Amino acid sequence: MGSARPEYFPVKGKTYSLFRESDSTTGYYETIRMLADKVLTLNPNTRDLIESIRKFSLKKRILKKSLKIKNSGNLMVIILNFIDPYLKKFTVDTEEHLRTLPMSKFWDRSLATSREQFHLYMLEIELTNRLFIYEFIRADKKIALMPYCLQDFSVKCKSEKNEFDYQCKHCSSTCFQNYASEILKSYHVEPFIWMDGNMKQLAKFTLKEKRTFGVLGIACIPELTRGMRNCRKNNIPVVGIPLNANRCIRWFGEFFSNSIDLTELEKLLASGL
Repeated sequence: MGSARPEYFPVKGKTYSLFRESDSTTGYYETIRMLADKVLTLNPNTRDLIESIRKFSLKKRILKKSLKIKNSGNLMVIILNFIDPYLKKFTVDTEEHLRTLPMSKFWDRSLATSREQFHLYMLEIELTNRLFIYEFIRADKKIALMPYCLQDFSVKCKSEKNEFDYQCKHCSSTCFQNYASEILKSYHVEPFIWMDGNMKQLAKFTLKEKRTFGVLGIACIPELTRGMRNCRKNNIPVVGIPLNANRCIRWFGEFFSNSIDLTELEKLLASGL
């Protein structure tokens, strides 16, 4: 990769931003790694810890109440109280979003994600990466699924369908899909812009050939968490990088430019070698 990359500037999402009061997302990644290290001292069984976090995060109604319990014997309550002060600066807009969200939209679990759920999802993503990165890197076939909203909206995207789904044609020098694709290819991960590909069908075909299969996801935090859970449920090694903010049409009603931390993408892939 050359030194030229898309201009990297803070972006604001509907409910979260990994920048907040900084010009980079370094603070977020340092924070989430520190929190994961600390939480693993409470339960070093990463797989068991992830499953406990998943189940606890489903109990949306009791999460806020759990923050008021200062002396609990429940490990999940202890963890939520521990991570909340560190992560709440990245989710300051969540409460306002939920306050103004129409009742008709509350059926959408992603749109209705609470602040406490965001924090648990952040931790779950980091722990899932740690659990699966080595298995992912060693998989016979590795694909990455990137969101449409990561493209450069100032130009007409020239991506084309290639077998499984659409792939970047590197038409813009300021497009994060362009540079993420190059990074992924350098680590032998085939990148796709996920529009209409059938991942289950691809996984079944690959596994039928007795080849191992791994997935790297890039998405906003609620969608990335859901995708990683689906992969774990189907015994597919999965890792992921969250978008720096949630800025797509689902949240705003229109698309806004978005980004990921390309350095963190490289760091994740290199950590499994």
